[in-house]
Amino acid sequence: MVFLVVLVLAAAFLGYIYLKWHFSVFKRLAIPGPEPSIISGNLMYILRKGHLQAMVTWGKKYGRVFGYFEGWSPVIAVSDPDILREILVKDFNNYRSRKPFPLAPRKALGLFLENGDQWKRSRTSLTPAFSSGKLRHMFATINNSVDHLVANTEHKCEKEETYDAYSLFQSLTLDVIGRCAFGLQTNAQTDEDDDFLKNIRFLFDGLSKTCIQPLVMLMPFLSYFVFALKNIVFLFGMNPVVWLKNQMKDVVKIRKEIGYDNVNTDLVQLMVFPNADGKSRRKIRPMTEREVVAQSMTFLLAGYETTSAVLAFLTHVLATNDGVQDRLCEEIDETFKGKEVTYEKVNNMPYFDMVLDEVCRLYPTASLVVTRKADKTRKYAGYTFPSGMSIQANVWSLHRDEEFWENAEEFNAERFSPENKEKIVPYSFLPFGAGPRMCIGQRFAILEIKIAISRILQNFTFTKTNETEDSLTIIARGAVVPRDGVNLRVHRRHSI
Repeated sequence: MVFLVVLVLAAAFLGYIYLKWHFSVFKRLAIPGPEPSIISGNLMYILRKGHLQAMVTWGKKYGRVFGYFEGWSPVIAVSDPDILREILVKDFNNYRSRKPFPLAPRKALGLFLENGDQWKRSRTSLTPAFSSGKLRHMFATINNSVDHLVANTEHKCEKEETYDAYSLFQSLTLDVIGRCAFGLQTNAQTDEDDDFLKNIRFLFDGLSKTCIQPLVMLMPFLSYFVFALKNIVFLFGMNPVVWLKNQMKDVVKIRKEIGYDNVNTDLVQLMVFPNADGKSRRKIRPMTEREVVAQSMTFLLAGYETTSAVLAFLTHVLATNDGVQDRLCEEIDETFKGKEVTYEKVNNMPYFDMVLDEVCRLYPTASLVVTRKADKTRKYAGYTFPSGMSIQANVWSLHRDEEFWENAEEFNAERFSPENKEKIVPYSFLPFGAGPRMCIGQRFAILEIKIAISRILQNFTFTKTNETEDSLTIIARGAVVPRDGVNLRVHRRHSI
């Protein structure tokens, strides 16, 4: 009995010593940061403040490079442009992996979370889906989906009611990504009970409320149990991820039955039949069903959440900045002259580009997803980044750093005028990341945003009401989004 007690005490002591050593890694590296608990790291502060707000607070206190613990896992946060250039671009081969995501299935990772050669193969296969030719081909489909957005906006205008623009944009972006990427005929804009819309909203609402992710961050080994239980949870109708995957499996099955002759040249077709056009110099191996489903889920969720958030932030800016909205309306009138929006003209709107860049600076929706993991140890600006260390680009703090952006909290589209854009410090503006792993769908998202806003502003203007927040409340649930939506009204334009 005495021996057992001694053994338990010795194990407890050794465990305590190990925990102290593990949670002192940043002290050993001379990297500043918040003091971690030897039980939960800095997780409790993150849960209390929110991940984004915690990063902003620590950035102000500890500077452009600091270390913190996502539960058990150490992370170095960086908002120094020179260091980010090394990590994201110049030394990319040492940072081809993203930092692990707590709830990412290990056997079904999409492009966003794939690493190494698997990521390179997938990126090579999927990049052609976003070429200029493919975007031109998708234009009609996007424009057709925006027809429903304009009709819904017309309805809100006639009722003279305050509404949540973010909600309308979520329905739009789901229809667009579903139709353009997968040939899915979703009806999110005409049916509030659309199964895809309900399941995706349920999924993202769950991400902001679940206690599972913090537990996995605290004890990473729990992820194995979470994934083992996912199908059991689905039997009780509680797992939207499994439902969505099953829908994508049906799409893949149908495409394989149709074969090479399918007229669709979307993402699914490229993944199932990558060599159908015969133009590739080297044959690309078709993806397995599991790979296709994983990639599809990545694009479906990312295309829905991030683009709708940017549209919502942009709409809020227009409703609260009359001068900006008036000037943008003038450019739209001059560009289209009351006629239909076209692919060529929508891509030639310099003031729109300035406004959109400034919206993406103030509200970078990808603030918490530009991450990397070091393969080998490196030193930058006197800091040591050990092998295996997770790196978090602190994009929100970078975009609001007064050294790089004068009056950083204020909206000022002139920062991105042709004469001022050249003065921007390289890698101080990273709304879509940078380097080989920057967002593959950037041009697609921008095209969708410009079509949607151009067509609305041809007929309506946004105005704020008593329910419109002057300063939006932000939450991060993967992407950075407006917590309470964007509540405003629209009024018909009388002269176009």
